[in-house]
Amino acid sequence: MSKPIRFLVVGGALTLIAFFAAVFLLPKPQGTGLVAGEDIPFYSMPWGDNPFAPGNLQTADGKMLNAKNIPTAEFCAQCHEKEYREWVSSIHSVTGPDILYETAIGNNEVAHKNRFGTEKIRWCDSCHEPVNLLMGEINPLAVVGPSEATAEGTTCIICHTATQADPLAGNGALTLDINNINNYDEALIMAAPAEHARSMQAKTHNPLIGSSDFCGACHTEIRPVEINGGEPMLLQNTYEEWQKSEYAEKNIQCQDCHMHPDPAAYISQLNESGQVPERIVSHRFVGVNYLLTDSNLPSNLVTFLRGGLPPGDISTDEWKADLLEQNRLILDLLQAAADLSISAPESVSLNSTATLNVTIANTGAGHNLPTGALDQRHMWLEVKVTDATGKVIYHSGEFNAKTGQIDPNAVIYIKVLRDKSGEIINEHILFNAESYTFTRDPIPAKSSDTIPYAIPIPAEAQGPLTVETTLWYRLALQEFVTYSLNLDVIVPPVVMEKMKMEIEIR
Repeated sequence: MSKPIRFLVVGGALTLIAFFAAVFLLPKPQGTGLVAGEDIPFYSMPWGDNPFAPGNLQTADGKMLNAKNIPTAEFCAQCHEKEYREWVSSIHSVTGPDILYETAIGNNEVAHKNRFGTEKIRWCDSCHEPVNLLMGEINPLAVVGPSEATAEGTTCIICHTATQADPLAGNGALTLDINNINNYDEALIMAAPAEHARSMQAKTHNPLIGSSDFCGACHTEIRPVEINGGEPMLLQNTYEEWQKSEYAEKNIQCQDCHMHPDPAAYISQLNESGQVPERIVSHRFVGVNYLLTDSNLPSNLVTFLRGGLPPGDISTDEWKADLLEQNRLILDLLQAAADLSISAPESVSLNSTATLNVTIANTGAGHNLPTGALDQRHMWLEVKVTDATGKVIYHSGEFNAKTGQIDPNAVIYIKVLRDKSGEIINEHILFNAESYTFTRDPIPAKSSDTIPYAIPIPAEAQGPLTVETTLWYRLALQEFVTYSLNLDVIVPPVVMEKMKMEIEIR
């Protein structure tokens, strides 16, 4: 027998021996879940025996998480470096540490500190800080210590142990078999990688992880009555927006776009060919949070907003470069979401009124535009008309870069929350909301919205007239950053689409 073949046979035999040793000789961990009140004393459960209420996240065995047994993303990165590098620049990696989120729940807790204020945060943490919730850290008394995994937002093990989802219930309505996964042990992983892949819920083993149902569990937000009010309040509805769209009819899932390495390219290919592109998976989870990925912001602001530097063996320079790539993908995705068109006369008379119709078409989003936390995320139209001398004769939707305020007469798409006194809530304190209205209804997938403008043409105007329209998007209200974060920083908007045309004067 030749030497290479002999080594191959011997190597294969050793692998088999290691496999059987791992499967039959090494001890298999049993269920590691903990019982609230027994293993975790003084744990408050004001809404019955569900330790995770009023959120909908739960474990398969109903027990709490023993954080000592949970692998961090940094641990997973030992073998999955590519996926880790993608994830660590994503918003999923900072769903908890994100300062905007921490500030919002801090306000909520203060507002309700005398009536289960801390426990109510479990509703938010079902999606934002699932490890914290499952291990019992969201409690009036500090009965469990922090874990390395709690600093990682929606970390690997959360998604990869999900077995069921209830997307219409929302609020983190996932069931995780997180207390019964046996191969966090490095020897078991090395000896039986196929078993590790099966238990870690690769899509080939569990179709749920590749379905919109899975995403909908957190991208549906319904405030339960335990938080406030006599009826549940629907606050985010992205999953059902997708469910009613033609994307769902074509079996295009959330992951097909948002986990594509280049979502804008995916949309372009889909729109141009009409054929569903091949699914290619990246763990960047590209969305719309351009602010927390802009590492060019001054004074390490992005590091502060993300709650600090990332875990793992990655240099600051590498991380910031990854953030900028994430930022580019986000901006490209926003620009692929909508198209603008203008209907206007070819010519107008002096001292008259010209009628313009500006149409926003949702051509690239598989859900409403905008979507998500719409009391903060918003888009608006700017229409500017100048004559041949450069004189501005009409301007609607101007953004004041010094104050962060938008023209109050702008056509804006936002949800206005009000408290019981009728006062507007600008700081994302969802606990206090009693009602909401939309300034303009969001635009469903493959639909459009047309806005008429009446433009007064002064007698001294010189032609031709130039009409510039801009569709802007902004992640958060200025009031939230100014008054909640106490930051002297202007929240910058980004351009989704622009269009320009000329009108002659006759």
